[in-house]
Amino acid sequence: MRFNLLGPVNVTLPDGKVVLPSDGPRAALVMLLVNANRVVSTEQLASAVWGEHRPSTATASLRNHILRLRRTLGDDKGLRLRTVAPGYLITTHPGELDVEVFLEGCRLGAEQLRAGEVATARQTLSTALDLWRGAPFADLPPCVDGAARAHQLDEVRMKAWQDRVDADLRLGRHRELVAELRGLTRSHPLREALHGQLMLALYGADRQAEALAVYQELRRRLVAELGVEPSAQVTDLQLRILAADPSLLESAGQSESRGTAPGRIAGTGHGGNEPGSGASTTETAETTGTTGTTGTTGTTGNAPAGYTPRNSLPRDVADFTGRGPETDRLLAAAAAPATSAVVISAIDGMAGVGKTALAVHVAHTLADQYADGQVFIDLHGFTPGQTPLEPGTALARLLRAVGVSEDTLPSDPEERALLWRGVAAERRLLIVLDNAVDAAQVRPLLPGSPGSLVFVTSRRRMPALAGAGALSLNVLEPDTAAALFGQICGPDRIVGQEDAVAEIVRLCGYLPLAIRITAARLAHRGAWTPSHLLARLQDRISLPTELRTQDQSVAAAFAVSYDALTPDQQRLFRLAGLHPGDDFSAYALAALADLPLTETEDLVEELHDHHLLIEQSAGRYTFHDLLRQHAHGLARSEESDATRQAALERLFDYYSHTAAAAADILYPHEAHRRPHPPKPATPTDPLRGEENARIWLDTELTNLITAGTHPTAAATRHSSDLSAILARYLEYYGHYGKSLTLHTAAAESTTTTGNSAGHATAQTNLAGSYWLLGRYSDAIDCFQAALLDFRNIEDRAGERRVLTNLGVTYAHLSRHQEAIDHLTRAMAAYGAAGDRAGQVIVLNNLGSTCEQMEDFEQAAEYHRQALALAREVGDHVTEGRALANLGTSLHRLGRPAEAAQMLHQALAMATNAGDRNRQVVALNGLGDIERATDPAQALARHQQAHEICATIGDRFSLAGCHLRIGDDHQAMGDPGMAQDQWEQSAALYTELDAISQLETVRVRLDAL
Repeated sequence: MRFNLLGPVNVTLPDGKVVLPSDGPRAALVMLLVNANRVVSTEQLASAVWGEHRPSTATASLRNHILRLRRTLGDDKGLRLRTVAPGYLITTHPGELDVEVFLEGCRLGAEQLRAGEVATARQTLSTALDLWRGAPFADLPPCVDGAARAHQLDEVRMKAWQDRVDADLRLGRHRELVAELRGLTRSHPLREALHGQLMLALYGADRQAEALAVYQELRRRLVAELGVEPSAQVTDLQLRILAADPSLLESAGQSESRGTAPGRIAGTGHGGNEPGSGASTTETAETTGTTGTTGTTGTTGNAPAGYTPRNSLPRDVADFTGRGPETDRLLAAAAAPATSAVVISAIDGMAGVGKTALAVHVAHTLADQYADGQVFIDLHGFTPGQTPLEPGTALARLLRAVGVSEDTLPSDPEERALLWRGVAAERRLLIVLDNAVDAAQVRPLLPGSPGSLVFVTSRRRMPALAGAGALSLNVLEPDTAAALFGQICGPDRIVGQEDAVAEIVRLCGYLPLAIRITAARLAHRGAWTPSHLLARLQDRISLPTELRTQDQSVAAAFAVSYDALTPDQQRLFRLAGLHPGDDFSAYALAALADLPLTETEDLVEELHDHHLLIEQSAGRYTFHDLLRQHAHGLARSEESDATRQAALERLFDYYSHTAAAAADILYPHEAHRRPHPPKPATPTDPLRGEENARIWLDTELTNLITAGTHPTAAATRHSSDLSAILARYLEYYGHYGKSLTLHTAAAESTTTTGNSAGHATAQTNLAGSYWLLGRYSDAIDCFQAALLDFRNIEDRAGERRVLTNLGVTYAHLSRHQEAIDHLTRAMAAYGAAGDRAGQVIVLNNLGSTCEQMEDFEQAAEYHRQALALAREVGDHVTEGRALANLGTSLHRLGRPAEAAQMLHQALAMATNAGDRNRQVVALNGLGDIERATDPAQALARHQQAHEICATIGDRFSLAGCHLRIGDDHQAMGDPGMAQDQWEQSAALYTELDAISQLETVRVRLDAL
């Protein structure tokens, strides 16, 4: 059983079922678990369940709650939850209470880190931190003081988080940490240790200037807010970064093992427990076999008497690494109970992934179980310069391998197949059919009777091979890839160079063949280090071409797979290499190739069968990194500039048109403000309803941003079109960083192309991004430039929008009269134009401005007008905002019941629509109302809003969340936590130059 308190309380039963007790029993359970293995009095439990307003039947009701808890826990006999005077006692065993597991994991992880066991410490700490699902003890009522312990746990969590980041830094994961540490330092702007870690991460990611900027920003904040300088440790780190101290990264690169321990040598134990497979080259089976175990068997067909079984398997490599689960699966299939069919395992995968190495490794492990011989045949399905073996030729080799003399071999392929099945039926053989081109090549070679085992390897999936167990081989896990590299070049060569090795194997795409080539290069160059090798790889333009030795080449391996394709498949593979995003749909490829959808889907499936594309989710495809480079190189060498340009323009036509269609479904009342690119000749997704449109935008978001910032898009209309089309979606769903990237590209593009109207719109959208990120000065500059542009081109609609946005910006800066002036002018302009949807937006903003001015009656009146007008025009998005705003105003007017009703409606609408901005407003409003009667519930609301703001990067709203969370802690009797939250709020408002809001926070701080 597992009791989970780190977040909303629930219980995981021994059968894995998770149960959530109802309200009364839940409060009692939390109180019991907070005091696990100690008696809790009935008085304490009654306070936990009812607070100060307990019913007269409290004692009897409490007994019923305990009874229900026992039933929920399957403890009808009361062995776990016992009655012990003067109350009750719950017994928990080690590992059952998540708080204890969490604390032990944090303690152990810190201890492992101090001992230098860095990778182990990282895993331990990550596992502990994953237990944290939200605020602990959130189900305790306000009258029960759990805040102090929750605060202690949160401090332990922060320390563990810093330790885990420290472990990642020591393991060289600098680049991966930057985004995470940016978020942490925003949430904890006064924690110097986090800023120091961010500085080190940026420095290790070759971003020295940004690392120094972090220090300067930290110093500015500490001096401004606290009147102190940064600590000696952080200052020393700044000086060492300035001096480019190499010991910073040397110390960060140390791991507990000082190198990767070598795996066990293949063949010394059961293969299922061995480290699994790196790629291995094999020599010709007929010339490199070794003598196998001699067995006794009768002669069959034309096999001569006295036949001695042969083992023609290629050698197994001593540095075989990883592939444990795959090995286990193949061994389990071989050990399955006998049936009437031969056991066949078909191993498929991309070139260089280690198919042959795995098959040979497992075959050697099982060799002594097949006493009549172990036969290896290379079918040359994908061998450079050779045609695949005809089945008749392959059958002749199989028959010779089992002792059939050359002069008795039938000439007819069908007779050879009959002879082969007859010979194999009398023997127990292990057969490896390597490098098959397809199922048709393999079928005649299969024994017809049980008793033998067949492994087939191929670069193509073979669903047509009836009865075969399919095993698709993927690239290696990062740790396994690094271990393989160390095995090949020698473990002593990578000591202290683990970070360089990790980057080398990442550049190799974790592909065993590429890893083997690079590690062998290092092994044969004694003066080189992994860092030297890494620098060479990073300098190369075409990594697949660079990854080659005298007889091995990743590019050559890919070329063989490519040559096996039909011309249509080759063309789609090349053009797919032009796609600027990481993954894509068949619709996108149809646009690139100018093909019908059904034909494209067929070609995509064929490329997938060839392991040249990866299906990472249903209908979504991607490349292995090295294959992407290979495909892109082919496109550049085999397609003309004009062809590539046309393909990309078709792709961007598809993205722009479909994005506009999705935006029209989600925001129909703003359709007249967006570009509407014509429907392209290539297929487009059939979007059905709001949910479908939102899912499409969510799925394609990265591709849309990448398309909008592509040089080809910048030279055409696509960059400005996508900026204008996606602006509202990016705002409502909190993609602020992406919106800044896209709108900046559009502003630059329209400047270059001289598109005045597009430039004005892009400037407006860019200003909106600055506004959402709290960069109000930049926002005002862009808005004013856009206003001038719109006036120059006499675009009155654009002028109205900018006036509205300027009004909102001035309101946030507490420049209320300027805000009212701009919004009033915008309202009049929208009225004159008959644009009622625009009037709704202005009314909402006028109401919010009046609320800031504490004119709540006028604010409520504006919001009522906005709500009525939004319902008239059917604008559900703005309706939800008006509801939330009206609820907030009604609360300030002392009408909490009406306010709560409005805010609950607004929250439901925002949640259903996935509009995170509106969710924040509704959650904060509800929390403000609930604070008076249930501060713990208010805290939960405000913390949820805080998480959303932190995720979407809305710093202004984030500052408001810190303010509210501080108020909640103050109401719960914890002024220390309140002060911490208010200080964080003040720091953010200071950065945002939000004077009025900052003054509100300072009043609270001064009163402490």
